[in-house]
Amino acid sequence: MYHSLQRFRRNVQVIAQKSYLIFSLVLGVGTLHAQSIDSLALDRLSDAVVELQNSELMRNGVFTFCLKSAKNDRTILGINQEQSVPSASTLKLVSTATVLSVLGGDYTYPTYLEYDGQIVQDTLRGNLYLRGTGDPSLGSDRFDGVPDGDQLLNRWTVAVRRAGIRYVQGQVVADPTIFDDKNLADTWVWGDLGNYYGAGVQGLNFRENLYRVSFKAGRDVGDPTEVIKLEPDLSYLKLENRVTTGEAGSGDQVYIYASPLGDQVLLTGTVPRGSSAFTVKGAVPRPAYVAAFGLSQALKAGGVGVAGEPGVLPKSPAIAAPRTVIDQYNSPTLRELAQQTNWWSINLYADAFLKTAGVRLNGKPDFDEAAEAEADYWRKKGADMRGFFVKDGSGLSPTGSLTAQNLTDVLNAATKDKNFTDFYNSIAVLGETGTVRNIGRRTKAAGNVRAKSGSIGGTRAYAGYVTTREGERLSFTMIAHKYLPDGSRTVSLRLRELLVLLGEL
Repeated sequence: MYHSLQRFRRNVQVIAQKSYLIFSLVLGVGTLHAQSIDSLALDRLSDAVVELQNSELMRNGVFTFCLKSAKNDRTILGINQEQSVPSASTLKLVSTATVLSVLGGDYTYPTYLEYDGQIVQDTLRGNLYLRGTGDPSLGSDRFDGVPDGDQLLNRWTVAVRRAGIRYVQGQVVADPTIFDDKNLADTWVWGDLGNYYGAGVQGLNFRENLYRVSFKAGRDVGDPTEVIKLEPDLSYLKLENRVTTGEAGSGDQVYIYASPLGDQVLLTGTVPRGSSAFTVKGAVPRPAYVAAFGLSQALKAGGVGVAGEPGVLPKSPAIAAPRTVIDQYNSPTLRELAQQTNWWSINLYADAFLKTAGVRLNGKPDFDEAAEAEADYWRKKGADMRGFFVKDGSGLSPTGSLTAQNLTDVLNAATKDKNFTDFYNSIAVLGETGTVRNIGRRTKAAGNVRAKSGSIGGTRAYAGYVTTREGERLSFTMIAHKYLPDGSRTVSLRLRELLVLLGEL
């Protein structure tokens, strides 16, 4: 075993000497790990890591890698692990780990239907309020046995009628004031904002803050298209359709532009020729308003008159009139929300988790201040958070960054947390579930490696856990940043190969 380790070290030194790039390589393999990690498998992994960093793909970029023992925090293999790079969606691991640690897996987000004023006979002399507490899943259709948007609107209409209200002299008001009014990170890219993955987060979210718009393609390439359907009813939106007909089989090439507080939406790009109803998803500009608008419409359809137009409470009033709760809806458990977040990389949920954690940790839901509270939380648990400069909870910001060591340390610290089981189970399993379900099938990594994928312009990443043959849990992070512009597919394949090699340890 000693000679095998010596040969391993010599091989790494030789490889490093051949490198035309400057990087730091850290090896922490000793007698302790020799007993729990296959040294030949580690040799192959190290060779592949160094080869990727030294490849032509990474000539102008950087590859960061960090592998640590969760048992004793010892670094097993590291390369450029202290360089800050964009995290892409692997940042969702930090957001979910934080909120689960702070609130616990059993936590549910309550949403309240309330009124102020008085009910005189069948008339409410006041307003109805939908008060959110940050639930990103309110009205979502992704959970079995959980009411979707239409079912919730019906539930609330029934609750209003049961309270004896047949007419509202005021208005339906959305109350998202548990969070600040900054529903988008300052550093998000303009081209992302109107698309479904760029949905902003508020204290009151509804239907995952997205809508679906369906197009009928023209007969020939270049012909204009027709918007034939918009779900849900957002008749107040002003759609400018510039989408044209593309080649058959060209897929979704639609781009949506919208400002966070406006009602004007610009639709551009193409849909495939031959499509009679091609549907894409967009982000609603004013999420909380959608809930108020939807309830106002549902009440009128259900025989309850509403005098005023729907509105949104801009901030908590200094002196608020007392309200009466007539319905409380509780979300699925936080462990369920976290699993959906990490399996399917839902930006909205991760951003809501960051703001939720900010409210609980320091009373500040602002993206930047919540991120500072998050970093301080894990720093106190022993994680090295130097170089942690994130701008949101989802990783959508191209200017947010962290180090591979940051993320691996958080993963390690999470293993000591009482809510670790919920966090661990929220991460997709290679070859089986989530966004990594098609990776590593029929290899030793399948069913073993748990990983969160990440992808943003010029960056590909994976992070998570692997269990060695001897049963030791390891935490890992790998991020390739600024590879050659045409190398995205190749880099993705190389990272997947590293995931498979991790499964052989």
